[in-house]
Amino acid sequence: MASSDGVTITFHMTLKPEAVDMFVQAAPMLLEGTTTFPGFRSIRIVQHKDDPTKVLFVERWESEEAYRKYIAWRTEQGAMDGMAQMVTAMETHVWPNVLVEA
Repeated sequence: MASSDGVTITFHMTLKPEAVDMFVQAAPMLLEGTTTFPGFRSIRIVQHKDDPTKVLFVERWESEEAYRKYIAWRTEQGAMDGMAQMVTAMETHVWPNVLVEA
């Protein structure tokens, strides 16, 4: 097992059906501030092809601490409250080890 020099964060959420279009339109704006936040490496936001209410964020950060600081910053800005109003469920996982990468 190879250890990485960062962490992968997955954040899965289920949007309220009436919030799907609003989220899709706002998604590019979610990146404002994210890409320049200390410790940020990359992000990919994907939507399920058969169920548009299912959205997955796959993020790379230098450390879990950097990610937690980012979430605290977003929370202070009120962005997390806005997100909470659009979702019915959310789940976050931290993946610290890369087993294989190509």
